[in-house]
Amino acid sequence: MAPYNPFARRETHNAHALNLYRVFVPLTWALVVVVGIYYSVHSPDDTKGSKKIWKQANKHNTPFSQNTTVTEVYWILLLLSQLSYVWHLFSKESTLVAAAANVATHFILNNLFVLAWILLWTRNHFWGSEIILIAHFINQAITYWRHRGLPAFVHLPAVAGPYAWTLTALFWNGAVAVNSHNLPGRIVANIFIWVILLVGLFDIVVRQDYILGYCLSILTLSLALRQVAVKIIALQWIFAFVIFAVFLVTSVYISTTKYYGRDSLFRSVAHPESTDRERQPLLNDAEA
Repeated sequence: MAPYNPFARRETHNAHALNLYRVFVPLTWALVVVVGIYYSVHSPDDTKGSKKIWKQANKHNTPFSQNTTVTEVYWILLLLSQLSYVWHLFSKESTLVAAAANVATHFILNNLFVLAWILLWTRNHFWGSEIILIAHFINQAITYWRHRGLPAFVHLPAVAGPYAWTLTALFWNGAVAVNSHNLPGRIVANIFIWVILLVGLFDIVVRQDYILGYCLSILTLSLALRQVAVKIIALQWIFAFVIFAVFLVTSVYISTTKYYGRDSLFRSVAHPESTDRERQPLLNDAEA
């Protein structure tokens, strides 16, 4: 009997695997919510100089710091949207259950990585939390590119939302880890901020993924707003607003083309069913 691969894509999942997912997906989600709320209100008691999650964020004014209010709202909406993902695991429609179960292992890992990041971040272990984010990003990137065609209410909470946050958090946390507060650090950040645009835009355009685009729009807007407050005479907030605008415009355009059934050049997309119906009279004439 071949060993069970929890990361493989399947059209159906056995009852044992589904039962495990239905336990560990909501359990790890609940842990993120409980631990996240606790460390948003309390500082760790076991480490000197530790800080609450968002107080830690406000303490370090780096070129990649985000507006804590906007990012908090993003996380609240993301966690609430993940309830829809949990619901899909218990759906009566087998296709929805299969779609949710295919990314369940990645989602559980996502939650465990977020938990580890919170514990390290609040305790000033910034290099450790950066390593966690790197592993987290690899997991989310693999999930993003392996699992296409997911329902929107699976793709947003389990894939696109966490992926967008991890991409921006890599630079935020990394800037804190290297103590990027001086002029050379800001110059380097002026270059590296475009990596967010290149990676994000590549994913959005190639996958025609406006959901990821909207997620990155919110987070880069958060980055731009914070950078205005950090240093008004600087390039970083200008670059951040430009990147936000590119993500937003691209996402609006792609979502519009999808709504009207057009391709990226706004040409009408012929569906196989309609094409067959159009060809049927011609085939009948030929046979006659």
